[in-house]
Formats: sequence, structure tokens, C-alpha cells
Amino acid sequence: QGLKFDLRIYVLVTQYEPLRAYIYREGLARFASTSYSTDEAGLSDVYRHLTNYSINKHSPNFCENTEVGQDNHGHKWSLSAFNRHVKWVGGDPKLVWHRIMDLCVKTLLAVEPLIANRTRKTVDNPGVCFELYGFDVLVDDCLKPWILEVNLSPSMMAESPLDWQIKSSLLSDAFNLVGVSNPDLRTVRAAKVRNQVAQARAAHRKMLLERGSFTG
Repeated sequence: QGLKFDLRIYVLVTQYEPLRAYIYREGLARFASTSYSTDEAGLSDVYRHLTNYSINKHSPNFCENTEVGQDNHGHKWSLSAFNRHVKWVGGDPKLVWHRIMDLCVKTLLAVEPLIANRTRKTVDNPGVCFELYGFDVLVDDCLKPWILEVNLSPSMMAESPLDWQIKSSLLSDAFNLVGVSNPDLRTVRAAKVRNQVAQARAAHRKMLLERGSFTG
């Protein structure tokens, strides 16, 4: 279509020592809303050179996807629709996906020592931490992916049916992987009571120790 685009790939990391990451199979293809050109006169046109949804949705040319079943319509597609398009033009979507996974893993390995070190200094149990990243990937005319940037805590705003389907499923899978459950109210109340009792006992022990030290 002559439009610049990038792919939003979602990656969930549950630990860095050892590295454990889950790459979500679904994602988004985000298109600029004006035909791409390197002409000097259009270098400042954000609708031509930027693919951010938050910018392009204000363009008069922007077309919003309004039906989940038509995930190759408008200026935002599903990753599945992108894969179908790659196959339709004679490319190999499996090869593209393997290259993207390789790119994501190498990017995480590059920052693994730094983040692992910071995590050790911050928390006693690194297993309680997780992060959902949004990898923005450009794909050139040879179907080679290039990392554009990595977003911490990417937006989960859902302003279209396609957004809602992809992001709600993503969050559901992410919560299941990290072990976030939906306990009933009695379980929550019982946990609060146990916590209050533990805090009261700790405060009582501290008071007794202080009194003993003062008496001595």
C-alpha cells in the first residue's frame, strides 16, 4: 500500500536468572496514514514517517478497524493478518517469525546482566517480578526485521474491537503465566486477617524485646 509500518510484538519476561521469556504469537501491525516518501518536502510529516497509533488516529486519512473479523482493514492490522499478507505476496511468514524471535531473544540477552543485577539489589526473591515489553519491529523489503525500540509497560488501551480482542487475550495469558488468580472474597479477607495477626505478633515481640533491653 506504500505505507510505512511496524509490528508491535509483546514479550513477557518472568525472570532473568536464568532468562525466561514468552513471546506472544499475536500482535499488531501499525501503519502510517500517508504514503511513504523520502522527499525533502515531506520529511516533517509525522503521518508519513511515524507509525504510532496515538499520532495517526488524528490524521484525516486514518481508517480505524471496526470489525474483528476484518483484521486486515484500516491502518491497524493483527499480526495474523500481516502473516497472511506475507504469504500472499510470496514470502515465508514462518521465516519472518523465527527472525523476529531471534531478534527479541538477543535484545533481552544484551540487557540481562544489568537487569539481573538491579533485580538482586532491589528484591529478595526475583521470582516475584515480571515485565511485559512491547517490541517495535520494522520489517524491510527483504523481510528482515529490525528492532526500533522496546517499550516498558506498553499501553493496554483498547480503542477498537481488534485492540480489545488482542490485548484482553494477551493480558489473560500473561496473568495465567505469572500465577495471578482471581480468589473469592473469603480468601482475600482471610489473607488480610492473617497479615494483621502476623503484624500484631511482630509488634508485640518488638515491644517485649525493647522492655527487656530497658530493664537490663
